[in-house]
Amino acid sequence: MGLFSSLTGGRRKRVEPYGLWSDDAEQLERFVERGGAAEVPRDSEFSVSFSKEEAAREAGKALAEQRMRGELVAPSHGVDEWSILIYGRDQPLVPDFLRETVDMVERVAAEHGGEYEGWVAMYTAQEKAEWGVEPLFED
Repeated sequence: MGLFSSLTGGRRKRVEPYGLWSDDAEQLERFVERGGAAEVPRDSEFSVSFSKEEAAREAGKALAEQRMRGELVAPSHGVDEWSILIYGRDQPLVPDFLRETVDMVERVAAEHGGEYEGWVAMYTAQEKAEWGVEPLFED
């Protein structure tokens, strides 16, 4: 459950309007305050870490069975853990995607001895254009 749960002793609570964990709701609120529209389809990533390769590979299989897409990242650049990056593509964060994905990823991490590290949502091209950001590369 990542850093937040270790600081709070694992005590987390669900909050409305979307039934998110309070830390996810706070992160979503910050995202919206910075100009993101939570109900607009966008890309997102969720991260899980493992101390052992076998556990990471088994968790990856379990996530694939849930039709999740992502990649396994081997330890490198001074990081001793294996990671799985799970991709959400073209999905609005709310009302259900964020809550359901966090719950599923946390469950798989716990079942395989991993630690859920958190999520990040990407801003859309339109949101960035409203800030005056010009893309360096076109898709």
